[in-house]
Amino acid sequence: MRVTGLGHAGLFIETRGGSVLCDPWVHPAFFGSWFPFPDNRGLDWQKFGTADYLYVSHRHRDHFDPKLLTQVVPTDITVLLPEYPTDDLESDLRALGYNNILYTKAGEVIERNGLRIMVTPMRAPSD
Repeated sequence: MRVTGLGHAGLFIETRGGSVLCDPWVHPAFFGSWFPFPDNRGLDWQKFGTADYLYVSHRHRDHFDPKLLTQVVPTDITVLLPEYPTDDLESDLRALGYNNILYTKAGEVIERNGLRIMVTPMRAPSD
């Protein structure tokens, strides 16, 4: 397994069974007051966009970058979506064209094509 840090909470996880792009963020957020440090615009985002799976932990714009997603992540990617108290994140992803959603349950292992995945989501009333 290889884990590449993409800045802030972003990760690109590569295994023999597949790859996962987590919380990719490049563009300024919160009215331009937040931005990735160190600057991660020079990373090979086209490569990271070829991941087998996309995981966005929550809707905060320093974890969910719609502009970056539409630029580098194909809409047919499998999106890992945990059980959340609201469907806001799912609605946001679907609005961008991401409809290939794999629903996950907290603490349960999913096995697909030799890749074992367990998602433990962050849950908060505002997310």
